[in-house]
Amino acid sequence: MMSFCLLLVIGIGVIVALVVQSGAKERPRSGRQVVHYTQPAPPRKKKKKQHPPGGGQTLYTEAQVRAILEKALGAVWEAEQKRVHAQVKEQERKVAARLRQHQRELDFAELRGLHEKSRQTADLAYTMLGDARGAEKKVRENIRAIEAATHRGGGNAGAARHALEALRVDRDVLRTHRERYEQDVQRLNRETARLRDAIGANCGAPGRNWHAALMERTRRRKEERG
Repeated sequence: MMSFCLLLVIGIGVIVALVVQSGAKERPRSGRQVVHYTQPAPPRKKKKKQHPPGGGQTLYTEAQVRAILEKALGAVWEAEQKRVHAQVKEQERKVAARLRQHQRELDFAELRGLHEKSRQTADLAYTMLGDARGAEKKVRENIRAIEAATHRGGGNAGAARHALEALRVDRDVLRTHRERYEQDVQRLNRETARLRDAIGANCGAPGRNWHAALMERTRRRKEERG
């Protein structure tokens, strides 16, 4: 009986040892359970939208542009805007060239005349800019009106779509010309301001007095506009 109990104890000890050894193989030394995760797939890259050549802007022929401008602003305006654009560029060139030269007191009359011409040219370009802005605004209003009517389900959907396509072409052309006039006016205004300050700094007492009077008139106009 004693021998049987001893054998039973030894047998149980062997089983326990085998279980412990098996568990040790399945767990790391730290005693933490090893868990294997499936590697997630890399996120898909979104395809970038392909823009047409020319910075995403549709290119129109000269005939298309002329027809749109004549329709929106009149045939005379289309011809006039080319003349004004060339005049602005030429006046800007003259001012920049004169500013590179040395000023003397005797130059006052010449520089004052150049400044007046630059101001008149900028005013003319600004008027053309206002016309372009007004025409572009009307086209945008027409686009919004047709879009609103389409959303309400009124009218012929096909005709509305064709009308919107045509109006959007008009809008793009007018926006391009409006942006060009804005750039023209801004550049010429900067050059004219440089010329104004050069006259005040380099044409003696006449130049300083003229500059002070001009700045005072500008200040009063801003106050009147609010």
